[in-house]
Amino acid sequence: MEEIERIRDLDDEVFNEFKLYFPKTVTSAFKAEYPSTAYLVGMFDTSATFIKNSIFDSCESDDYYGAKILFRSLIEHFVRFKYVFINWGMTKSDDFAKNYSEYGNAREALDLIKAKVTEQQLIDPDYRVKDWELFLKDHPSFLNKTLKEVDSETQNYRFKNIVLFLNREFNKGKYEMSSFLGKLIVEYSSLSSFVHGGMKSYQEITSVSCDKIRQGEYYRLCSLTFQMSSSIKLLTLLMYVQSDRQSFTDHYLMLDQIIKQIHDQ
Repeated sequence: MEEIERIRDLDDEVFNEFKLYFPKTVTSAFKAEYPSTAYLVGMFDTSATFIKNSIFDSCESDDYYGAKILFRSLIEHFVRFKYVFINWGMTKSDDFAKNYSEYGNAREALDLIKAKVTEQQLIDPDYRVKDWELFLKDHPSFLNKTLKEVDSETQNYRFKNIVLFLNREFNKGKYEMSSFLGKLIVEYSSLSSFVHGGMKSYQEITSVSCDKIRQGEYYRLCSLTFQMSSSIKLLTLLMYVQSDRQSFTDHYLMLDQIIKQIHDQ
């Protein structure tokens, strides 16, 4: 576990730097100009930090299955953050973050309505949606849209469509798709078996009965987890630097230096 402790030490250094720059974000020019974007990337940073800590704990307590499930969740949070980051970079506008929040919330609400319909149709096969008016009350910006229109537009914020969008942008040559991100997307699909109780997950569990093999995998998971969580902080700082260069540049450079040390192990 010494290798994981070293990763925790690096993570503590990241957190110490975070404590120095975070108070400045509250009064920053970036937050004033892009309040919805600042809120959204801040929430991704927070959620990724919580998941990261749980992955570290799972690996150190030999919870292989739990670590895998949490790792898949972290990949999705990281990819969604990249989706917001790239769209902000393309538009330098707060509109995308506003739409992401509104349509993302609407997508979750629609999925819940569909789940309730499915539940009722187990009893009454002819049951139809009766919650549309309630949905519109909670989402007044969609008052002039039909259920079908909202359902169609919110599809853009499903994970698979986010990946397709990122792939299109990378293929245009505007952004370089790192092998790091590409491999994560492939692993995300593979880890579905752990989330949904697939046979592949059971086969993998039985194949790692050797402590040395499990410890090697725990180290890999913790290393990638550290890189994803810290990269969210680093790229968030890069966004803040665009509006507040003097306040955040040194913190960005320091964080970048700390993260690169993961490859020195």
